[in-house]
Amino acid sequence: MAIDGMDDWIKKLEKMREDFPKQTETFLRKKANEVIRETKRLTPVDTGTLRNAWQRENNGKFKQVVFNVTAYAHHVEWGHRIVRGKKTVGFVKGRYMLHKGINRVKATFYKDLEIVYKNLIK
Repeated sequence: MAIDGMDDWIKKLEKMREDFPKQTETFLRKKANEVIRETKRLTPVDTGTLRNAWQRENNGKFKQVVFNVTAYAHHVEWGHRIVRGKKTVGFVKGRYMLHKGINRVKATFYKDLEIVYKNLIK
């Protein structure tokens, strides 16, 4: 004897099992692109090289990596010493553009994730 609605419930679970990784990957890709967009807004511009070098890499369905391959990106992000004649004469504060970009996206991340998963369950 089968329980009423059990077949429908099993079909729904199977569909969720298929859709969950796809929806998660799409959501994370979208959020990584938002991080890049916010970070680019905060990136200081001299020639535009640093701003245009922000990239995203898909590292599996559940991981996105945002990075910049410009040789001096970490100096702008974290700050650096000013050295003249082997003497440190000052320090340039970091701009923390990536950190700030991540924090801006993080503010809505979990709320948006909840919406995606609620829609998946329906």
